[in-house]
Amino acid sequence: MKVTDFLGKKVLDKNGMEIGKVSEMEIDPLNGLIKTITISKSDISLKTKTFIISVDELDKVGDYVIITLSSEDASHEEESEKESVSISLDDED
Repeated sequence: MKVTDFLGKKVLDKNGMEIGKVSEMEIDPLNGLIKTITISKSDISLKTKTFIISVDELDKVGDYVIITLSSEDASHEEESEKESVSISLDDED
């Protein structure tokens, strides 16, 4: 499968609910393997949310990409990813 075939595919959670589309992939260039997949999700407010899943959380790839998480678990992964980022600004005068 080509990368261009994979990008834009609809993503379904483990319950068969559509949660978004594949928007980006991180690929290990030495091994040619996918490391992570970024899923973009639009909601009614027209704000696009994205979350990243590891290749271990993929179940099947065909007409759709099916992941082993529920939509709630995938949303939680997005929040925990945001919480893990911290920026420290030291103001020394």
